[in-house]
Amino acid sequence: MKVSIIVPTYKEKENISKLFNRILNVFKTNKINGEIIVVDDNSQDETEEIVNRFIKEKYPVKLIVRKDERGLASACIQGFKKAEGRILLVMDADLQHPPEKIPELINSIDDGADIAIASRFVKGGSTGEFSRGRNLVSKGATFLANILFREIKNIKDKESGFFAFKKEVIDGVNLKPKGYKILLEILVLGNYDKTVEIGYEFGKRNAGKSKLGANIILSYISHLISLLWISGKLKKFFKFCMVGLVGVGVNLGVLYFLTNEGLNHRISGAISIELSVLANFFFNRAWTFKKEAKDTKLGKAILKDHATRFAGALINYACFLVFTEIFNVPDIRSMLIGIIFATIWNFSGNTLWVWKNGK
Repeated sequence: MKVSIIVPTYKEKENISKLFNRILNVFKTNKINGEIIVVDDNSQDETEEIVNRFIKEKYPVKLIVRKDERGLASACIQGFKKAEGRILLVMDADLQHPPEKIPELINSIDDGADIAIASRFVKGGSTGEFSRGRNLVSKGATFLANILFREIKNIKDKESGFFAFKKEVIDGVNLKPKGYKILLEILVLGNYDKTVEIGYEFGKRNAGKSKLGANIILSYISHLISLLWISGKLKKFFKFCMVGLVGVGVNLGVLYFLTNEGLNHRISGAISIELSVLANFFFNRAWTFKKEAKDTKLGKAILKDHATRFAGALINYACFLVFTEIFNVPDIRSMLIGIIFATIWNFSGNTLWVWKNGK
């Protein structure tokens, strides 16, 4: 069975030759009928020229150069369309994904798996020299995906960029990923039964610059929202957010009224927060979670909702500190990221805990 390896690239001239040599050696040693498809986002740093040299030397290499589009996930889709193999494998060009793991991924597919994932979070896996900040971001991304898409919660490394799958997994699937996480899209929307995770150590970048940044984090959050919409889960989340806006109005309105009446701002602030939390609770009970609320005890649900929102406030503040102090993201953008994380946490807490008895 032929294997197509899709390698998205952007400014990888220092790594691409080494990667090709290691992949080609794996092909030869393991007698793999394979091809390498490079999808380059118009690097203009000699990456294209190096790939063309391999093509001229008759190695099984193809090149797609995109001039009007960027992004790892969309690059992968272009590679899928060009692929001749029945097994598709995705990996980065920066040598952080060891080509020597390719045979294990392929063998797992041959043994019956529909998707085989090289995982940093199972036995034999490691994040390598990830910084504290990057580890936090990775864990945060996994946490968000787990609470929003419970059907794939048992998969440990949903954000892996190194994985293989049968081509039929995406047959008839309209993939429209945003940013850098194509595997998550496939796991949520693909046609498959069995997944396997194989541990690997995430390697040290040999050359070039890591592309992780605030824009990528925001892109990931946008991708999650897009998947919620496509998978039909966004309607309830949208209702929850609308109720949240009502809560903001209650909070600000009560605060304005009480402070203008001469009440101390500390007391008026506490009252306005509590009333906004209660307003959110009762609106969600009457609208967002109307069906679930019928069989849920009122007093117990109120306490659970308060506990959930208190934890959400801590998450908001923690995100604010992480992104401002570790990633040097501007205050407003950091707070926005924190609000998004907290909102998703609050929604998940309401869905999975506050109103769970009514399901």
